[in-house]
Amino acid sequence: MMSTATLSPSAPAAAAPAAGSARLASLDVLRGLDILVMMFVNDVAGVTGVPAWLKHIDPPNADGMTFVDVVFPAFLFIVGMAIPLALHRRMQRDSTAAVVRHVLARVLALLVIGVFMVNSPSPEGVLPRAVWSLLMYAGVVLTWVTLPERTAASARTRTAVRAAGIAVLVAAALLFRGRGEFGLVELRTSWWGILGLIGWAYLVASLIYLTVRGRLALLGAGVIALYGLFFADAFGWLPDVPLLAVGSQLGSHGALVLSGALAGEALRRSGPAGLSHAARIWLAGAYGVLMALAAVLLHAARDLHPAFIINKIAATPTWCLWSAAITIWLWAAIYWALDTRGGRWRVLENAGQNALLAYILAPIAYALFALLPGGNAYWTLGGTLAAGLARAALFAVVITWAAAALRRKGVLLKL
Repeated sequence: MMSTATLSPSAPAAAAPAAGSARLASLDVLRGLDILVMMFVNDVAGVTGVPAWLKHIDPPNADGMTFVDVVFPAFLFIVGMAIPLALHRRMQRDSTAAVVRHVLARVLALLVIGVFMVNSPSPEGVLPRAVWSLLMYAGVVLTWVTLPERTAASARTRTAVRAAGIAVLVAAALLFRGRGEFGLVELRTSWWGILGLIGWAYLVASLIYLTVRGRLALLGAGVIALYGLFFADAFGWLPDVPLLAVGSQLGSHGALVLSGALAGEALRRSGPAGLSHAARIWLAGAYGVLMALAAVLLHAARDLHPAFIINKIAATPTWCLWSAAITIWLWAAIYWALDTRGGRWRVLENAGQNALLAYILAPIAYALFALLPGGNAYWTLGGTLAAGLARAALFAVVITWAAAALRRKGVLLKL
């Protein structure tokens, strides 16, 4: 999930960056921007009097979307853009089996963290709720943290830190108490959480990418096939699979990630000579227009079946396609502002490289607030719209800045 691009941000204006030379700043910045907005909209959700455009579409089964409904799918599309730019390097030095093992390990990590996070708002058990959450997040950080080189000077140090993290996670699992469940481990889940959803979609898109070896036409065919999987499920043609919504988690979410991978592969294939910056921007714009047109055509059939409406909860293809179009247009705008001019937005760029840590810093902060004297004081600020908006904006900026600062220090979560 946290893989980033490998194209130079500082090539001459006439030519796009050469493949494989350095990071593509615009992709990191776009990811960081998405994290910033995600922190804001998540925090502002509990504020009194928030206007409808600052919330998810309501009612949840409505035909439509707000900008809040674009935040999660934008991240999925960004995950897809990074897939070829990261996996191609691994494919050059490792066997296909080794790359697949790497993908599976990342997916397993996302699912494990997702299940823990889904259970984190549990009833009071052996430990107070906030204390258990902090224990669990400590285990996550220790298990997957990458420390500065001067701190993690040896493989033994890295192994010891990871072993400590796994032990803490095991302790958290054993100490968890659910709502009437019985057993040595009472963790339960009805869904995989946001990270789990990302994991399933990443798995599908990565395996398809590896299977077709990045061939653009076959990647495009894969996107269409995955949207077809969504419709097959929506029309009742597929059996139910426990804990796995095949149509959305594998189908439309997978298609969204794979459509990002198609864009990322096109970038990777620019080669040493490179496309011009203008050509990259025009191609990105045209790709967005193509997806927007597909969304319009599918939406025209909305009276035939709910599968054709624009809806985040149902993960409909129209919602995915519009979100993908908006995201690639945003990337093109950032690419024009940064990569073509050699500019840098350091905080967003560094936060984008440390997105997983940024994501869990928010619930860590909320758990700490709950342990402070007068722990509800933070949430009291949401009693008025002005104070609540200011609170959410400040919270989002602080969390994003903290993730960026830790990245600069060499501390990040890497699956």
